[in-house]
Amino acid sequence: MQNFKKKWKLSLIFTLLPVLLYGILGPLEIYAGNADEFDFILKDFFFFFFIGSVLLWLVGSAVLASLPKKAGDVLHVVIFIFSVLSYVQNLFLNSKLMNMNGSAMDWESMRGMMATNLIIWIVLAVVFAVIPFVFKNQYQKIYLGITAFISAVQLVTIVSLLVTTVPIRYSERILSVEGRLAVAPNSNVIVLLLDSVYNTQFEETMAIHPEIAESLKDFTYYDNTDCHYFYTYPSLAHMMTGTEFDCDMPPEEWKESSWHEERSVNFYNLLHELNYECDYYGEDDYAVGSPTNLVGIIDNTVISSSPMIDHRLLYVELEKMAIYKYVPYILKPRFEVHDNVLKDIAYFEERVNVWEDGGLYQELKEEGLSVDVSLNNKFFVLHLQGFHYPLHTNADGTLSEETTSLSETSEGNAVIIQEYIEQLKNLGGGIYDNALIIITADHGIDRNTPQPIYFIKPPHTSQEEMQVTSAPISHDDFQATVLTCIGQDSTGYGTSVFDWKDGDQRTRECWFPEDWDTVGSVFKPRGYYIYTYNTDRYELMELPDEAGIYVPCH
Repeated sequence: MQNFKKKWKLSLIFTLLPVLLYGILGPLEIYAGNADEFDFILKDFFFFFFIGSVLLWLVGSAVLASLPKKAGDVLHVVIFIFSVLSYVQNLFLNSKLMNMNGSAMDWESMRGMMATNLIIWIVLAVVFAVIPFVFKNQYQKIYLGITAFISAVQLVTIVSLLVTTVPIRYSERILSVEGRLAVAPNSNVIVLLLDSVYNTQFEETMAIHPEIAESLKDFTYYDNTDCHYFYTYPSLAHMMTGTEFDCDMPPEEWKESSWHEERSVNFYNLLHELNYECDYYGEDDYAVGSPTNLVGIIDNTVISSSPMIDHRLLYVELEKMAIYKYVPYILKPRFEVHDNVLKDIAYFEERVNVWEDGGLYQELKEEGLSVDVSLNNKFFVLHLQGFHYPLHTNADGTLSEETTSLSETSEGNAVIIQEYIEQLKNLGGGIYDNALIIITADHGIDRNTPQPIYFIKPPHTSQEEMQVTSAPISHDDFQATVLTCIGQDSTGYGTSVFDWKDGDQRTRECWFPEDWDTVGSVFKPRGYYIYTYNTDRYELMELPDEAGIYVPCH
């Protein structure tokens, strides 16, 4: 019995590090780094992982202690090697964990990195495996000391995260999608924002399907539109608030404060004074900030109930993300988790999934647009998935369970736009004629496809065919454009798209996040490369990499 207790204590030390990494710290770090993006909170998962990990630690150590000494010593070395290499992988070897556009990792193109990473694991494993033969009497003390030290550091990190991580409760408010198929009887400002839809791909789709241009004959297409910022954060908050991004502020602080800058406050106050309801239908925290922060600005914020949590899915996906951090690259494809899976973990009665375009198309076909007579006027941004990965929109606009191609998705987006416009027209009562409609995207994809689509139909506009202009416009022009179209003074809001003509030269900046921190499935930029150009997309695409000026973020 005395010998068992001694062996058990030894096993407890050797098994503590992997239990902390994979069972407690891994899931906790994933949550802490993305707490403002998740709909679940700490209590939904932490006690499960903590209690389960402690039980596994105690029982597993006891099993190890019951083995013959030689077998136990071998397993101690194996556990030491695996846990220390996992620690090293996360701390030093994870150079890329995700794509910023949300697409699945192209593991095929990373085979070189995978091989190098595996070689490092093998070399270090061999070194650690040889040491016991060289230092037969000292190796155990060395390994115990290393394990105990790293474990102590991890314990301190766990306590620190538990003390500092927010939120510890569900968001007080969420953005409701009730009414996203309703328009006002008088004046509407309708912004269909298709995520990541860049102009070159959509132009190809229009060339193949001329009926798209026919359905948009009352619109003007601006084929030289600058999004200013990549990606949805900070592009969308900047467009809607008019607030320039501030690299000296923590990301969440800028996102929250952008809505309360003077220009933003004045814009939404004016719309409210003109009896516009102001709604945003899309992802909340990541794109525009906390809905609680938007009270008095965006009107579809509602007090939320506690969500229904799919705990099995939560535990499985959180553990997969934790494992993803620590294992070598050759194993990471087995544990990759995508945003669309995480969205299924929590369900709010007040909110449905607003992300999948095929879901919206189904609602349009089954329920249709309607007129809400309780409203006077309405301003709203309807944020759609567009080209954001994973792609699940069929060419006919319906939702696909399988991944679709970019060309299919582009055609499907066009079908959804056409259906929406046609239903607006069918509502009658001058609703389509009176509406300002903007169809755009928050950003392009990269410097090879940098510019978003931009179609606009001002109120009371009727044309024989869609007009095309290469006027150099920008998402900087959003607020002034809206105010101009509804007959208001836009002084103080910059230029509108109507202030720019074909052939004009305009100095514009495009900010690309080229350096980022990844935690789980969310990226947080460490800095931006700023490219300045004066003409069109082709100049921006042809600029050498060294033309970008790097600006670090807070």
